[in-house]
Amino acid sequence: MEALSRLITSSLPHYLENLPVPKSIGGIFKLDHNQVLQLVPLVATTSVVVYALVKCFMPKKDEMVNLEKDKHKEKVADFVEIEDIGDKAVFCRCWRSKKVGMRISYFLCMVIA
Repeated sequence: MEALSRLITSSLPHYLENLPVPKSIGGIFKLDHNQVLQLVPLVATTSVVVYALVKCFMPKKDEMVNLEKDKHKEKVADFVEIEDIGDKAVFCRCWRSKKVGMRISYFLCMVIA
């Protein structure tokens, strides 16, 4: 734990303090190759952290949304009487919510707009 504390409190601030960070976008092109090499660990670490966060929090494309409701049906459709709707209505499937299904049949959320 002492090594981690030393890294965070003294080594990392000293490293960041000595980085040749350009003051403008055009300053990037004025860096010599040694200064660019000094920036590589910071850019690589930042890139890996951002990639990992995006990968963790972005949904997978192949992931099914409906995990349990009416799996035996090829197509799930609900019918609503048009007279009951009014002027406008917005429908959304609340597949993940267990509470909605207990109050409104078939996990159908109807919001009158």
